[in-house]
Formats: sequence, structure tokens, C-alpha cells
Amino acid sequence: MKLKLTETQLGALKAFLANCEDAEALSEREYVADLYDIERPVSLDLVFVKGGVAVDGAAELKYDEEQDGWYMGERLETPELVLAALEQAGALGA
Repeated sequence: MKLKLTETQLGALKAFLANCEDAEALSEREYVADLYDIERPVSLDLVFVKGGVAVDGAAELKYDEEQDGWYMGERLETPELVLAALEQAGALGA
């Protein structure tokens, strides 16, 4: 799926990912990020493309107290869910 973002939102997202300790740059254009501090934590694989961001993977994160760790839950299937997570994390600017 592709997220159509404004130039301002793209800049804010790049800055957010560069400064997020739970995000890793896989290349100059691709990042994986785990957003734990939102209502419904998610893991995202984002690729910056012309005119926006391609979401190569997105899933909610669940916590298992017995295993004391996080695991992948349901996939996020719509751009609206991914955008909501990014907005809640403050990744798209004000």
C-alpha cells in the first residue's frame, strides 16, 4: 500500500525515523520502525518512493507477559490504520 504524504509530512517522517531509537535504516530509503508508545503498538516497514511512502509491511505488536517480549499480531491492511499510527506517534509533524 502507498501513503500519499505532503512534502512537509515526508520531511517530518524522515526526521522522526532518523531520531527514533526503535527505527532502523535498512537503506537510504527504507526503514523498519516499532512504535511502542501509542495506543495500538505497531511495527512498520516503510520505503520512501516518489510522491509518498510505500508500506511493505505493517502489523500490530502484542506483548506476551509470560515470555516478556513482543510479537507480531494482526496485519494492518489499510492506509488509514498506518496513518493513524504515525499521527499518534507524532511522526507526521504538527
